Amino acid sequence: MSQIQQFYVRQNIFITVTGGTDFMGKILTEKLIRSCREIGTIYLLIRAKKGKSVEERRDALLAEPVIFAMENFRYFSKIFDVLRNDYPNFSEKIVCIVGDIAEERLGLTVTDFARLVDEVSQVPICRRVVYSTTAQSKVKLFQVSVIFHLAVTVRFNEKLEVALAINVNSVKSVIDVARECKNLKVGVYVSTAYSHCVRKSIDEKLYPSSCASYEEVKGIISKAKANELSEDVTEAILGEWPNTYTFSKAVAEGVVTELAKDLPFAIFRPSILASSYKEPIPGWLPSPFGIFGVTYAVSLGIIHTSLVDIDSVVDIIPVDYACNALIYCAWTSSQKCHFKDVSVYNYVSGSETPITWRQCDSKGSVALRSYPTEKAIYYPFYIDTKSRLLFYILEICFHFFPALIIDNVARLMGKEPQ
Repeated sequence: MSQIQQFYVRQNIFITVTGGTDFMGKILTEKLIRSCREIGTIYLLIRAKKGKSVEERRDALLAEPVIFAMENFRYFSKIFDVLRNDYPNFSEKIVCIVGDIAEERLGLTVTDFARLVDEVSQVPICRRVVYSTTAQSKVKLFQVSVIFHLAVTVRFNEKLEVALAINVNSVKSVIDVARECKNLKVGVYVSTAYSHCVRKSIDEKLYPSSCASYEEVKGIISKAKANELSEDVTEAILGEWPNTYTFSKAVAEGVVTELAKDLPFAIFRPSILASSYKEPIPGWLPSPFGIFGVTYAVSLGIIHTSLVDIDSVVDIIPVDYACNALIYCAWTSSQKCHFKDVSVYNYVSGSETPITWRQCDSKGSVALRSYPTEKAIYYPFYIDTKSRLLFYILEICFHFFPALIIDNVARLMGKEPQ
């Protein structure tokens, strides 16, 4: 058993994820249980859903079918199948708690809040040597000791007040929970490598908050509620930041620096998450989104051009690698003998193993020719350009006019335009 595995023995974990089915949250939960069998209870914060109990939401999460890519391009599997085959009763370690990251104290009930910070429970722990569900003993576990805050809205064009309510207020609420935990060993806030994208270089250190303090954030949200937050005011607040996502993440880091400097807290900055490389399934991706949504649309023959410098680096990292690093940084941060400063970890690929858009296009073209999809609506081809004028011309030719023709044909056939 490694030092990291020993650290997680009998530790209760609290993970905030978007809707309880977050991309990184699933991999992190699966990896923790599969690699650290003697871990305690993993509490997942999920939003309430009408007509479904917490137990039903949890069962749906653990049984949810997903699509992943391998030799034949598409397979159907379940993200927890590998763990389930080796440890059938693993679900006993997962407890879902209803809450809302945009609300104060994460929208937790008094009972659930106390459950996280005060509860002493009796839970089954597998013996280290046997790793068998038949070899279990009842061990007393104290309240939550490790916190991973993953929940976030990643919409770049999200309304400022919504981005701040979710990405900033939730950090304040998680810090409040952490401060009440009697047995806290470490808390990790998952930020982004682009939180300080206005800088030429981003080191593993805290930067002075030049955007907004937590009190100013509350003022911005109050203005929005009073309909006093115009588009001009929003642009003035964003300043150099290109969108509300990166701005809110920078503000959130400032909140951690301001309010958690006396706690065992760390900031983890991953770049763009890609599908899994090895674990638990090679090529796993829950759905096409972000860069992969664009790639999927290209394979369908929907998108044919984009405005991009193909010689620039696209900083992507496999989600399983990112979760391994996240698990490690929680451990190493907990080993510090003092907590005068918040630890910061950048997890990126561009500085050591860079890949350019040109290389992505080349590999993508090979994959499209080798594994074409039956759902394509047009022959897939793709043209990159740095010229804004040429991009607009190509967009009109390859996107706008074809869409106009297809929609009009659909109307003539009595169908809904797409």
